[in-house]
Amino acid sequence: IGTTSAPLKSAAFFIGAYCKDLNDDFMLCKSENRRPEHCLTEGRKVTRCTADIIEKLRQNCAETFERHWQCLELNNQDYHRCRKPERAFNTCVFQKLGLVKTIPGTPEGQVPIHEKKNPVFTSVQK
Repeated sequence: IGTTSAPLKSAAFFIGAYCKDLNDDFMLCKSENRRPEHCLTEGRKVTRCTADIIEKLRQNCAETFERHWQCLELNNQDYHRCRKPERAFNTCVFQKLGLVKTIPGTPEGQVPIHEKKNPVFTSVQK
């Protein structure tokens, strides 16, 4: 792919949305047969798809993408410390690529954490 973990984490939800069908095929193949060589074709398709979306993010939203992943890099890859650059990045991706960030398991009718204007964070989890 040619990238480190911070850009991958920054783009993770968009990779999931953009490559969903290929990821589903790969996971189905893995559930059918656990031998690594059995699913090489599906794995290559997922890798190509991931490289494709990373390239599209760089072409269309380079500045906001880099600002977000650099923030993640400098903050131990904690999303909550990078919400401001994340909002700008999400907006750019939606406007230019039509992809929306959705977090699986977000309660129905509640504003997702990445869209809250003034989220409240505590240093201790309950």
